[in-house]
Amino acid sequence: MEDLGAQLRAARQGRGWTLEALSARSGLSTGFLSQVERGQSTLSIVSLSAICHALEIPIDRLFTSSRPLGERPPRVTLAAAQLRIQIGDSAVAYRYLSPQLPGTPIAELLIAEFPPNAHQEATAHEGEELGFVLEGTLTLWVEGEEHALAAGDSYRVASREEHEYEAGRFGARILMAVTQRFIESVGQRRRPAAAGPKKTEAEVGRGRRGPRRHDED
Repeated sequence: MEDLGAQLRAARQGRGWTLEALSARSGLSTGFLSQVERGQSTLSIVSLSAICHALEIPIDRLFTSSRPLGERPPRVTLAAAQLRIQIGDSAVAYRYLSPQLPGTPIAELLIAEFPPNAHQEATAHEGEELGFVLEGTLTLWVEGEEHALAAGDSYRVASREEHEYEAGRFGARILMAVTQRFIESVGQRRRPAAAGPKKTEAEVGRGRRGPRRHDED
């Protein structure tokens, strides 16, 4: 790949812009931009995005990635399959745990701590939920489909998909990001959501996962 600084300089000069003009459009200082173009400073993904937006060039032309960006990611992404990108010769790499989520701002960020073999019954809620397994193992069921996750794996549950969890024998710690606010002050409370269809007796307490795979005694 051609030197990143040289590519950015060529794109800027192709528009007939000075460093000052690019600085005004990107919000980055002229001194920093000059260092980047001369290969004397490395770019973060945030700074690269600002420059590419200003120059109106695709950002994926300027970094290497472990797979094409346009691929549709699966619901569960194992650690080895997560998108990894690196900008130029920077020592910093970025590992994406989820696909892009346009128009879905994160409302809460929390860590769920599951004791050994803990089971959380099937639930569904508004918004998106993203999870990253920090420690331990977890079985995730989404609409009846089973997924086994270990430390480093990630998942995404789309709006209103019924999902449940069960931790492994040593428990699990999950970093969760959700787009629905669950903990609210009195002034933030919403009207209760309309009740969904009533579950049958067979579904109550069982969820979508079927029989347990270990002793329930």
